[in-house]
Amino acid sequence: MKFFKSINIALIAILFGAGSLFAQVQQQTPPPQQQQEMPDLPSSDDVSDEEIEQVANAINELGPIQVEAQEKMAEAVEKEDITFERFQQMMMAMQNPQAADQVDVTDEEMEKLQTLQPALMEIQSEADEKMMEKIESNGISVERYQNIVMAAQQDQELRSRVEALLEDEEE
Repeated sequence: MKFFKSINIALIAILFGAGSLFAQVQQQTPPPQQQQEMPDLPSSDDVSDEEIEQVANAINELGPIQVEAQEKMAEAVEKEDITFERFQQMMMAMQNPQAADQVDVTDEEMEKLQTLQPALMEIQSEADEKMMEKIESNGISVERYQNIVMAAQQDQELRSRVEALLEDEEE
């Protein structure tokens, strides 16, 4: 049971990184002539064993990059005399108006957040670049990786295939 919990945690952590990767890839891709819907995500039948292996290898290699980025962000936050826990509370309040009523952010804290923003963006940007390189070094495009990971959230069979390969690599 501990194993599956660790896989799910790893997948969730990688998915957070994938979200920022997706945004970066979208920025680098020229806008289409017409507004298009997101492509259909692949089903388990659409994903080869080789691609599952590439995704699993990438997941294993992305974890340490994300951990390193989180550690750098925590250091940057603490240099501004804000605890990481307080920083997380403030960020949630900024993203969720309902939570904003429960978290009182002072003007001084808001200034610190604004001061921190460029450094945090740089750390995340560097991590995104490293993650994109790792994904591609495993022989799969970032877009295909993201589509498979997003599909695995919805397709139990696909998720099971990825988890099985991650389990094999952990042994």
